[in-house]
Amino acid sequence: MYQLDLGTTVHLFRPDGLNKEFYESIKEIKRQGFKSIELSLGKVGGYKVNMEQCIEKVGDGIKAVLDEGLILNSIHMPFQRFIYISSYDEDVRAFALDAFCKLIEECDKYNPNHYVFHSKTKAKEAPFWELRKPALTDTFRRMIATTKNNICIENMVTSFPDNITDMVSILEEVEGGKCCIDMNHFLHDKVEDAISALGKWLCAVHVSDYDGIYEKHWMPKEGVNDWMKIIGALEKVGYKGAFTYELLREKYGYTYADIRKNYEMLFEEYNKTTSR
Repeated sequence: MYQLDLGTTVHLFRPDGLNKEFYESIKEIKRQGFKSIELSLGKVGGYKVNMEQCIEKVGDGIKAVLDEGLILNSIHMPFQRFIYISSYDEDVRAFALDAFCKLIEECDKYNPNHYVFHSKTKAKEAPFWELRKPALTDTFRRMIATTKNNICIENMVTSFPDNITDMVSILEEVEGGKCCIDMNHFLHDKVEDAISALGKWLCAVHVSDYDGIYEKHWMPKEGVNDWMKIIGALEKVGYKGAFTYELLREKYGYTYADIRKNYEMLFEEYNKTTSR
C-alpha cells in the first residue's frame, strides 16, 4: 500500500502583516490529523511587510508549528517583485540574495526539511530569460551553500521555468539543487510526466487541481489532473515526502476537514486500483 504524509501550506503573513488566523489554523490542522506543514512566507518584501520583519517573526511561527507536534516539512520563501533573486541587475539581486540567506540562516535553527523558492521571472519578461538564467543559477547555488537542507526550485506558470525541459536544464546545471513540483503550474506538460522526468530531484510537491489553462489551486478531482496517474508516478519514482495541499482555501471555502477527506479518498482509490 502506498501512502504519503498529509501536509498543507499555511501563510504566516498576509500582504498587510501577520496572518491573524495563523495560530488557530495550526491547531485545527493538528486536530484534523495532518502530519506536516509548509510554512509559506508569501508576499513579504513589499511596503507593509519587509524582510527584516519576516526574519524577526518567522521563528515564532515555526515554534507554533513544532509545539503542535507537526513536522516542519518546508519553508516557502517570499515571492514579491521587491525580492528579485533572478534579476540581472546585480545590485537588485545582491539585496535579494542577502535577504534570502539571512532568512535561511534564521530558519535553519529549526531544521526544516526543505526550502522552496520561485524564480521570479514573468511571462512579459520572456525576451530577457537568457539574461536571467545565469543570475538564477548563481542564486540557486549560493542558497544551497548556506544550508545542509534541501533548496528546491518550483516550476512556474507562464514564467521561466514553466516546463519539464527548462526545469531539467536548471537542475542539471546546479549541483545539489532539488525541486518542488506544483501540480497546477504546468500548461505544456502533464504532471505525471513531470514527476517521471524530475523524480531524482523531487523533494516536495504542491497538490492542487486546475483547468489546464491557468493556475487555480482547486481541490484535486475538480480539474483536469489525472490523480491516479500522478500518485502512480510518485510511487514509481520512489517519492516518500509529504503530500502537501496548496489550495486557495478562503476563496473556494475549503476546510481542513475537506482536505483530509479528499486525501483519504485519493489514496483509497489509488490503492484499490493498484491491488487488483
